[in-house]
Amino acid sequence: MVGEIPRPRVTEYNQITIVPVFADGEAGPPSGSVGRYEVVFVLGVPGVSSVALSLDFAALAAGGDSLLEGSDQRISLAAQDGASSEARIVANAERRLARIQLEVTADSFATAETDAHDQIMPVVSGMAFAADAAVEVVAVLLTEKATQTRRIGATIIGAVQPVSRMEGLSTPEIRPFLAVYREGLNSNSPLYQALCFYKVIEGVSSFHTKQARASSRSGGAVGPDPLLKRIPTDPNDLPPMTHWVRDAFDPYLGMTFDSVKKSVSDSIRNAIAHITPGEDVRVPDYLSDVQACRDITPVLRYVAREVIRDAMSSSSVVPRPHQDGG
Repeated sequence: MVGEIPRPRVTEYNQITIVPVFADGEAGPPSGSVGRYEVVFVLGVPGVSSVALSLDFAALAAGGDSLLEGSDQRISLAAQDGASSEARIVANAERRLARIQLEVTADSFATAETDAHDQIMPVVSGMAFAADAAVEVVAVLLTEKATQTRRIGATIIGAVQPVSRMEGLSTPEIRPFLAVYREGLNSNSPLYQALCFYKVIEGVSSFHTKQARASSRSGGAVGPDPLLKRIPTDPNDLPPMTHWVRDAFDPYLGMTFDSVKKSVSDSIRNAIAHITPGEDVRVPDYLSDVQACRDITPVLRYVAREVIRDAMSSSSVVPRPHQDGG
Protein backbone atom coordinates (compact mmCIF):
# COMPACT_ATOMS: atom_id res chain seq x y z
CA MET A 1 0.00 0.00 0.00
CA VAL A 2 1.49 3.33 -1.08
CA GLY A 3 0.29 5.19 1.98
CA GLU A 4 2.28 2.81 4.23
CA ILE A 5 5.66 4.03 3.00
CA PRO A 6 7.41 5.39 6.11
CA ARG A 7 7.88 9.12 6.36
CA PRO A 8 11.46 10.34 5.82
CA ARG A 9 13.48 11.67 8.73
CA VAL A 10 13.25 15.22 7.40
CA THR A 11 10.73 16.74 5.02
CA GLU A 12 12.00 15.94 1.54
CA TYR A 13 10.99 15.06 -2.00
CA ASN A 14 10.19 11.41 -2.64
CA GLN A 15 9.31 9.51 -5.78
CA ILE A 16 7.89 6.02 -6.29
CA THR A 17 6.78 3.96 -9.27
CA ILE A 18 3.76 1.65 -9.14
CA VAL A 19 3.93 -1.19 -11.68
CA PRO A 20 0.72 -3.21 -12.09
CA VAL A 21 1.13 -6.98 -12.16
CA PHE A 22 -1.12 -9.02 -14.46
CA ALA A 23 -1.62 -12.76 -14.82
CA ASP A 24 1.02 -12.92 -17.54
CA GLY A 25 3.53 -10.78 -15.63
CA GLU A 26 4.35 -7.10 -15.07
CA ALA A 27 3.04 -4.44 -17.39
CA GLY A 28 6.44 -3.03 -18.28
CA PRO A 29 9.75 -1.73 -16.92
CA PRO A 30 9.56 0.70 -13.98
CA SER A 31 11.58 3.21 -16.00
CA GLY A 32 8.84 3.35 -18.64
CA SER A 33 9.05 2.80 -22.39
CA VAL A 34 8.35 4.63 -25.64
CA GLY A 35 4.79 5.89 -25.81
CA ARG A 36 2.28 8.39 -24.48
CA TYR A 37 2.30 9.62 -20.89
CA GLU A 38 -0.31 11.57 -18.98
CA VAL A 39 1.27 14.07 -16.61
CA VAL A 40 -0.62 15.88 -13.84
CA PHE A 41 0.84 18.80 -11.90
CA VAL A 42 -1.01 19.22 -8.60
CA LEU A 43 -1.01 22.83 -7.42
CA GLY A 44 -0.79 23.95 -3.81
CA VAL A 45 -0.76 27.01 -1.58
CA PRO A 46 2.73 27.60 -0.15
CA GLY A 47 2.73 27.13 3.59
CA VAL A 48 -0.72 25.54 3.60
CA SER A 49 -0.67 22.56 1.23
CA SER A 50 3.02 22.35 0.43
CA VAL A 51 3.60 18.77 1.57
CA ALA A 52 1.89 15.40 1.34
CA LEU A 53 1.30 12.99 4.21
CA SER A 54 1.64 9.98 1.89
CA LEU A 55 2.19 9.10 -1.75
CA ASP A 56 -1.46 8.29 -2.48
CA PHE A 57 -2.00 8.60 -6.23
CA ALA A 58 -5.81 8.77 -6.16
CA ALA A 59 -5.95 11.32 -3.35
CA LEU A 60 -3.34 13.55 -4.97
CA ALA A 61 -5.01 13.26 -8.40
CA ALA A 62 -8.32 14.42 -6.94
CA GLY A 63 -6.80 17.22 -4.87
CA GLY A 64 -5.02 20.46 -5.52
CA ASP A 65 -5.63 24.05 -4.54
CA SER A 66 -4.19 27.49 -5.12
CA LEU A 67 -4.77 31.20 -4.58
CA LEU A 68 -5.57 31.53 -8.29
CA GLU A 69 -9.27 31.91 -9.01
CA GLY A 70 -10.59 30.61 -12.32
CA SER A 71 -12.43 27.91 -14.21
CA ASP A 72 -11.41 24.92 -16.31
CA GLN A 73 -9.55 26.00 -19.42
CA ARG A 74 -7.24 24.75 -22.14
CA ILE A 75 -3.94 26.37 -23.07
CA SER A 76 -1.61 25.88 -26.02
CA LEU A 77 2.01 24.93 -25.41
CA ALA A 78 5.08 25.04 -27.60
CA ALA A 79 7.72 22.40 -26.98
CA GLN A 80 11.43 23.07 -27.56
CA ASP A 81 11.32 20.96 -30.75
CA GLY A 82 8.71 23.32 -32.16
CA ALA A 83 5.80 20.91 -31.81
CA SER A 84 2.59 22.28 -30.33
CA SER A 85 0.46 20.61 -27.69
CA GLU A 86 -2.35 21.42 -25.33
CA ALA A 87 -2.74 21.34 -21.57
CA ARG A 88 -5.85 21.46 -19.44
CA ILE A 89 -6.09 23.58 -16.30
CA VAL A 90 -8.61 22.13 -13.84
CA ALA A 91 -10.34 24.11 -11.09
CA ASN A 92 -11.61 22.63 -7.83
CA ALA A 93 -15.11 22.95 -6.37
CA GLU A 94 -14.19 26.35 -4.89
CA ARG A 95 -13.24 27.63 -8.38
CA ARG A 96 -9.55 27.78 -7.55
CA LEU A 97 -7.04 26.36 -9.99
CA ALA A 98 -6.03 22.92 -8.75
CA ARG A 99 -4.26 20.87 -11.43
CA ILE A 100 -2.65 21.15 -14.84
CA GLN A 101 -2.84 18.06 -17.07
CA LEU A 102 -1.20 17.24 -20.39
CA GLU A 103 0.04 14.33 -22.47
CA VAL A 104 3.53 13.93 -23.90
CA THR A 105 5.28 11.35 -26.06
CA ALA A 106 8.48 10.14 -24.43
CA ASP A 107 10.79 7.13 -24.13
CA SER A 108 10.68 6.95 -20.31
CA PHE A 109 9.14 8.45 -17.20
CA ALA A 110 12.20 10.64 -16.72
CA THR A 111 11.95 12.13 -20.21
CA ALA A 112 8.19 12.55 -19.92
CA GLU A 113 8.52 14.45 -16.64
CA THR A 114 11.31 16.66 -17.97
CA ASP A 115 9.40 17.53 -21.14
CA ALA A 116 6.19 18.27 -19.24
CA HIS A 117 7.91 20.21 -16.44
CA ASP A 118 9.82 22.44 -18.84
CA GLN A 119 6.60 23.26 -20.71
CA ILE A 120 4.27 23.73 -17.74
CA MET A 121 6.41 25.51 -15.14
CA PRO A 122 6.90 28.70 -17.21
CA VAL A 123 3.09 28.81 -17.44
CA VAL A 124 2.81 28.47 -13.65
CA SER A 125 5.41 31.21 -13.16
CA GLY A 126 3.52 33.45 -15.58
CA MET A 127 0.22 32.89 -13.77
CA ALA A 128 1.84 33.65 -10.41
CA PHE A 129 3.26 36.90 -11.78
CA ALA A 130 0.01 37.93 -13.48
CA ALA A 131 -2.01 37.37 -10.30
CA ASP A 132 0.83 38.44 -7.98
CA ALA A 133 -0.03 35.39 -5.89
CA ALA A 134 2.12 32.55 -4.59
CA VAL A 135 1.58 29.13 -6.16
CA GLU A 136 3.62 25.94 -6.25
CA VAL A 137 3.46 22.42 -7.62
CA VAL A 138 3.14 20.01 -4.70
CA ALA A 139 3.04 16.74 -6.62
CA VAL A 140 3.68 15.38 -10.11
CA LEU A 141 1.70 12.31 -11.23
CA LEU A 142 2.68 10.39 -14.35
CA THR A 143 0.84 7.51 -16.02
CA GLU A 144 2.23 5.47 -18.89
CA LYS A 145 -0.95 5.06 -20.92
CA ALA A 146 -0.11 1.74 -22.58
CA THR A 147 0.75 -0.09 -19.35
CA GLN A 148 -0.94 2.04 -16.66
CA THR A 149 2.35 2.10 -14.76
CA ARG A 150 2.34 5.15 -12.51
CA ARG A 151 4.97 7.38 -10.97
CA ILE A 152 4.37 9.78 -8.09
CA GLY A 153 6.69 12.55 -6.96
CA ALA A 154 5.89 14.77 -3.97
CA THR A 155 7.44 16.39 -0.93
CA ILE A 156 6.62 14.18 2.06
CA ILE A 157 6.40 15.61 5.56
CA GLY A 158 9.21 14.42 7.82
CA ALA A 159 8.83 12.18 10.84
CA VAL A 160 8.49 13.51 14.38
CA GLN A 161 11.91 13.76 16.06
CA PRO A 162 12.92 13.98 19.72
CA VAL A 163 13.98 17.50 20.66
CA SER A 164 17.42 18.36 21.97
CA ARG A 165 18.14 21.34 24.17
CA MET A 166 21.11 23.63 24.19
CA GLU A 167 23.46 23.41 27.14
CA GLY A 168 24.42 27.03 27.47
CA LEU A 169 23.55 29.96 25.24
CA SER A 170 24.37 30.29 21.56
CA THR A 171 26.80 33.05 20.76
CA PRO A 172 26.06 35.89 18.32
CA GLU A 173 28.43 34.21 15.83
CA ILE A 174 26.59 30.85 16.00
CA ARG A 175 23.01 32.13 15.83
CA PRO A 176 23.04 33.03 12.10
CA PHE A 177 24.16 29.49 11.24
CA LEU A 178 21.33 27.96 13.24
CA ALA A 179 18.82 30.37 11.70
CA VAL A 180 19.85 29.67 8.11
CA TYR A 181 19.99 25.91 8.76
CA ARG A 182 16.41 26.11 10.05
CA GLU A 183 15.40 28.06 6.94
CA GLY A 184 16.84 25.28 4.81
CA LEU A 185 14.88 22.65 6.74
CA ASN A 186 11.69 24.71 6.49
CA SER A 187 11.86 25.30 2.75
CA ASN A 188 10.32 23.05 0.10
CA SER A 189 12.32 24.70 -2.69
CA PRO A 190 15.33 22.55 -3.71
CA LEU A 191 17.13 25.67 -4.94
CA TYR A 192 16.65 27.60 -1.72
CA GLN A 193 17.49 24.57 0.41
CA ALA A 194 20.77 24.06 -1.42
CA LEU A 195 21.63 27.74 -1.10
CA CYS A 196 20.85 27.84 2.63
CA PHE A 197 23.01 24.84 3.48
CA TYR A 198 25.83 26.11 1.27
CA LYS A 199 25.68 29.49 3.03
CA VAL A 200 26.04 27.74 6.38
CA ILE A 201 29.15 25.88 5.20
CA GLU A 202 30.57 29.08 3.72
CA GLY A 203 29.82 31.01 6.90
CA VAL A 204 31.35 28.45 9.26
CA SER A 205 34.47 28.38 7.11
CA SER A 206 34.83 32.15 7.48
CA PHE A 207 34.08 31.87 11.20
CA HIS A 208 36.92 29.36 11.63
CA THR A 209 39.33 31.55 9.66
CA LYS A 210 38.61 34.52 11.93
CA GLN A 211 38.97 32.35 15.04
CA ALA A 212 42.30 30.99 13.79
CA ARG A 213 43.65 34.48 13.08
CA ALA A 214 42.57 35.71 16.51
CA SER A 215 44.18 32.71 18.21
CA SER A 216 47.37 33.20 16.22
CA ARG A 217 47.62 36.85 17.29
CA SER A 218 47.03 35.99 20.93
CA GLY A 219 49.29 32.96 20.92
CA GLY A 220 46.41 30.59 21.64
CA ALA A 221 45.73 27.18 20.20
CA VAL A 222 44.16 26.99 16.74
CA GLY A 223 41.47 24.37 16.32
CA PRO A 224 41.32 22.11 13.27
CA ASP A 225 39.61 23.40 10.15
CA PRO A 226 36.11 21.83 10.12
CA LEU A 227 36.14 21.75 6.31
CA LEU A 228 39.05 19.28 6.37
CA LYS A 229 36.73 16.63 7.78
CA ARG A 230 35.51 14.01 5.33
CA ILE A 231 32.26 12.41 4.34
CA PRO A 232 32.47 8.74 5.38
CA THR A 233 33.88 6.39 2.77
CA ASP A 234 31.37 3.72 3.77
CA PRO A 235 27.75 4.86 3.23
CA ASN A 236 26.73 2.70 6.20
CA ASP A 237 28.56 5.17 8.42
CA LEU A 238 26.19 7.97 7.40
CA PRO A 239 23.27 8.93 9.67
CA PRO A 240 19.92 7.14 9.13
CA MET A 241 18.26 8.27 5.89
CA THR A 242 16.12 6.92 3.09
CA HIS A 243 17.91 4.87 0.44
CA TRP A 244 17.22 7.39 -2.35
CA VAL A 245 18.83 10.15 -0.26
CA ARG A 246 21.76 7.89 0.59
CA ASP A 247 22.35 7.35 -3.14
CA ALA A 248 22.98 11.10 -3.51
CA PHE A 249 26.16 10.68 -1.42
CA ASP A 250 27.80 8.20 -3.80
CA PRO A 251 29.82 10.80 -5.80
CA TYR A 252 31.05 12.44 -2.58
CA LEU A 253 32.00 9.49 -0.35
CA GLY A 254 35.44 10.08 1.18
CA MET A 255 35.65 13.69 0.00
CA THR A 256 36.63 16.50 2.34
CA PHE A 257 33.92 19.02 3.20
CA ASP A 258 36.02 21.68 1.49
CA SER A 259 36.15 19.63 -1.72
CA VAL A 260 32.38 19.23 -1.66
CA LYS A 261 31.97 22.97 -1.18
CA LYS A 262 34.33 23.83 -4.02
CA SER A 263 32.77 21.29 -6.39
CA VAL A 264 29.42 23.11 -6.32
CA SER A 265 30.49 26.72 -5.74
CA ASP A 266 29.80 27.68 -9.35
CA SER A 267 27.27 25.07 -10.48
CA ILE A 268 25.00 25.44 -7.43
CA ARG A 269 25.86 28.38 -5.17
CA ASN A 270 26.61 31.03 -7.80
CA ALA A 271 24.15 29.63 -10.33
CA ILE A 272 21.30 29.93 -7.79
CA ALA A 273 22.33 33.24 -6.27
CA HIS A 274 22.65 35.08 -9.61
CA ILE A 275 20.54 35.26 -12.75
CA THR A 276 22.97 37.20 -14.89
CA PRO A 277 21.97 36.85 -18.57
CA GLY A 278 24.39 34.68 -20.50
CA GLU A 279 25.81 33.06 -17.36
CA ASP A 280 25.11 29.58 -15.98
CA VAL A 281 22.01 29.85 -13.80
CA ARG A 282 19.67 27.49 -11.93
CA VAL A 283 15.97 28.28 -12.13
CA PRO A 284 12.99 26.18 -10.97
CA ASP A 285 11.25 26.21 -14.36
CA TYR A 286 13.74 23.62 -15.65
CA LEU A 287 13.67 20.14 -14.17
CA SER A 288 17.39 19.55 -14.74
CA ASP A 289 18.13 22.55 -12.51
CA VAL A 290 15.69 21.38 -9.86
CA GLN A 291 17.10 17.85 -9.92
CA ALA A 292 20.68 19.07 -9.61
CA CYS A 293 19.68 20.86 -6.40
CA ARG A 294 17.68 17.89 -5.10
CA ASP A 295 20.72 15.66 -5.61
CA ILE A 296 23.17 17.87 -3.71
CA THR A 297 20.88 19.12 -0.92
CA PRO A 298 21.19 16.02 1.35
CA VAL A 299 24.98 16.22 1.06
CA LEU A 300 25.10 19.94 1.81
CA ARG A 301 22.69 19.46 4.73
CA TYR A 302 24.94 16.77 6.20
CA VAL A 303 28.06 18.92 5.85
CA ALA A 304 26.29 22.01 7.21
CA ARG A 305 25.10 20.09 10.28
CA GLU A 306 28.57 18.71 10.97
CA VAL A 307 30.37 22.06 10.67
CA ILE A 308 27.76 23.78 12.86
CA ARG A 309 28.43 21.16 15.53
CA ASP A 310 32.13 21.94 15.30
CA ALA A 311 31.47 25.67 15.56
CA MET A 312 29.20 25.13 18.55
CA SER A 313 31.79 22.93 20.23
CA SER A 314 34.45 25.61 19.85
CA SER A 315 31.99 28.09 21.37
CA SER A 316 31.08 25.77 24.27
CA VAL A 317 27.50 25.38 23.07
CA VAL A 318 26.63 21.69 23.09
CA PRO A 319 23.22 20.18 22.26
CA ARG A 320 22.25 17.26 24.46
CA PRO A 321 19.20 14.96 24.45
CA HIS A 322 16.15 16.39 26.13
CA GLN A 323 15.40 14.97 29.59
CA ASP A 324 11.78 14.80 30.70
CA GLY A 325 11.21 17.11 33.59
CA GLY A 326 14.58 18.78 33.06
